Amino acid sequence: MRLGLPAANAKGAHLLPDDLTRPLEQTLVRELTEPELRRALAATLTGVTDEIACTDAALAGRLKPMFADLTA
Repeated sequence: MRLGLPAANAKGAHLLPDDLTRPLEQTLVRELTEPELRRALAATLTGVTDEIACTDAALAGRLKPMFADLTA
């Protein structure tokens, strides 16, 4: 939405720039093991925090330690 692309049902996902989507490749789960699931979750939470920081740095700062607790 912040880039002005259609957001409903991820219709504009293919239009997102590589610098935004490339880090999200790390969110894919490669195997169903606890370490792998934790790695993918940590990558997901990093991506979420980074995206939130684009519009609300203070909120991202408050969420970051809570997200870190989820993957510790």
